[in-house]
Amino acid sequence: MTPPPAPAPSWWTRLTGPTTGLVGDLVGPAVRALGIAPGRRSSGRAGRTHVEVRGVDGPDGAAARKELVEELLALPGVDGAVVNAVLGRVVVDHTAEVELARIVAVIEEVERRRGLERAAPDTHGSHPADVTPWSRQVLALGVDLAGLGLAGVERVLGLVPLTRAIPPLLTGTLSLLDAVPSTRGAAEQTAGGAATESWFSLGSSTLQALGRGPVGLVTDACYRAARADEAAARTSAWTAWDTGSPLAAHAAEPVGTRDRPGTLPRGPVDHVGDLSGAAAVTAFGAAASLVPERAAAALLAGVPKAARWGREAYAAAAHRAVADLGVVSIDPSALRRADRVDVVVLGEELAGPLEDAAGAVGRVVVVEDGATADAVTRLQADGHGVALVSADDAEGLAAADVGIGIGSAVPWSAALRCADPDQARAVLAAVAGARAAAWRAAALALAGSAVGAPIALTTALAGLAGRTNTPVTLAALAAIGVNTWAGRTCVPRS
Repeated sequence: MTPPPAPAPSWWTRLTGPTTGLVGDLVGPAVRALGIAPGRRSSGRAGRTHVEVRGVDGPDGAAARKELVEELLALPGVDGAVVNAVLGRVVVDHTAEVELARIVAVIEEVERRRGLERAAPDTHGSHPADVTPWSRQVLALGVDLAGLGLAGVERVLGLVPLTRAIPPLLTGTLSLLDAVPSTRGAAEQTAGGAATESWFSLGSSTLQALGRGPVGLVTDACYRAARADEAAARTSAWTAWDTGSPLAAHAAEPVGTRDRPGTLPRGPVDHVGDLSGAAAVTAFGAAASLVPERAAAALLAGVPKAARWGREAYAAAAHRAVADLGVVSIDPSALRRADRVDVVVLGEELAGPLEDAAGAVGRVVVVEDGATADAVTRLQADGHGVALVSADDAEGLAAADVGIGIGSAVPWSAALRCADPDQARAVLAAVAGARAAAWRAAALALAGSAVGAPIALTTALAGLAGRTNTPVTLAALAAIGVNTWAGRTCVPRS
């Protein structure tokens, strides 16, 4: 039976169809690259490709891994394939004739047959070869630079600044959601870390470009440049390691994970950030019905941007410092937790060469080989932030707040992979400096708000938002500068 003909497209579809398709073709890849929309992540170099694969660490994972490797090896030109179940990647060595699309087609078919196509992608951390972290920061940096150019044109031509078209309440609300640890954490749990970072990066940069003036633009640009440099350093260290490593070094079985017994202790950035945010919202509520302009300015005065951005700047610079020594960072969030670490667990075989470096972080606990995972969870249950340095305890490295692997066969659950004790000492030095960096950032945030609040409450309404925001933004710029320097110099140079 011949199916009925499809209905003719409406006039609206005929009019907008080509435009919609063009916009999708242009915007779709960019959105996927920024981590806002789902897409299969991949990376590689000549002769080797890493492609995301789903569900290989689940109940049917062993059979799926075996089938996937067999199917890939059957492709002409494929020399070898292994699955890294910890990172959620299949790694394929191949000749130049093998196209990525053929590899992806095999992966998708195996996932479909095994019912894994809806499995959640890896959440261990952004893969160091992924372009997403770098591209989102570079795009935001480009928006900042465009905004600086626009501000210059406005000044030269005497145009009305776009600042007047952007409500201070909008910029204050977005900045507060980004800078306050509790609200930022809630957004990440809801939307995912990559999507949250992308939306806040682009939203902040766009509002800076349209409405904040040169001080805010310069500050945002410095922050984006530091984050982009961190992403580039991680990729560079990974590429150097990957180039010299055999394919078998990428193979990894799933690692059992333990739920953290209690939450990570709060650090100075968390305390100051949440208190400042609460004070800002309270001041806004008190003034909103009286003088709305002062209410919006009070919200801007309480944004603890220096606290979060200062901690981020230290972690970014410290990642650059250790990456220059060859340390491979698998999970970039580890050094962002380092300011709350006060105990370092070492196996007996590492106590001698690393005990002094670990002592600079805090208390050192030396345990028998094979007992480090239990020691980590026990210390976490007692309220400590815990770093673990180990050569072979995959479960312990996964459980630690900062997992530092050392040796030639480091478990893939380590957040930072070190080839030798010198690299491990460098990472421990970065961890040791994180708490002081967090205190500096928190103090600068308080100083910025202490200057901005009286301005918001007592000065003239004309230009109030800009005057209030200036000390807060300058405090953030100072935090970025001083902690970038601290992070780059945290590693002792021989």
